[in-house]
Amino acid sequence: MFEKRVSVHTRSATTRANWAKAGIAALVIAGLGGCTFTQTSDVSNPLVRKASWFSYLNADDLRQACSAGTADGQIRIIYNADYYKEVRVFELMPYPGNEEFNLTTRVFGPLQVKDINVELNAPLGAFGGEEAVDRIDRASYLAITDALQAEGFGTQSRDGLRLYSDDYYWVAIGCSSSNITLAAWASGVDDMRALDFPDVLANLSSVERELPEPPAVENARSQGAAQLHYVQNNDSRDFYRTVRGNMLR
Repeated sequence: MFEKRVSVHTRSATTRANWAKAGIAALVIAGLGGCTFTQTSDVSNPLVRKASWFSYLNADDLRQACSAGTADGQIRIIYNADYYKEVRVFELMPYPGNEEFNLTTRVFGPLQVKDINVELNAPLGAFGGEEAVDRIDRASYLAITDALQAEGFGTQSRDGLRLYSDDYYWVAIGCSSSNITLAAWASGVDDMRALDFPDVLANLSSVERELPEPPAVENARSQGAAQLHYVQNNDSRDFYRTVRGNMLR
């Protein structure tokens, strides 16, 4: 009888612990998606990044400007190389006349997961960043867009693709003639090492740090394996977004 009471108590404690872990993970994820990223938001601010990452990843600010007709030619390209290790962002912004463009590169990370908690004195996303702004000509801009289009930018059909934070993926969102185009490439679905546009971007950027190398095809995690890991890892601060049309949900 005594042993049964201990067993019940242990299961109860374990259940409470699991619920607590799930609650913390939910708070972290809620923090990532709680606010809308706007045209006046500063993604280099770790608190802003924490509060509006989902919105930034979906380019809500660019979408709003695109619908207003003020973002033609703008492109946001994000490389998630295991979120807590490195995220690389490339932003293309045209000058009037579309003959010259700013290529802004931002590097966030790395950060050890063990150093993260949900306290205010150590907010999620509070990792150092590096930024470089390079002025490029139209030929260089077209080299980027041509490389993107060669990999399916503008023609992809990726509805339902899940992008996991602890994996490797690229997202490109651009505005043309007040229309939004989204494309995504993910490890386990695409041969990430065979993509050409990352090298084009890296060669045009003055950031000297090399892009993190994604897993080889034979070592990449499948979507099914990623989902299983996400479900089973209830102590995780990981998250995912799903491609729905030209949106990330």
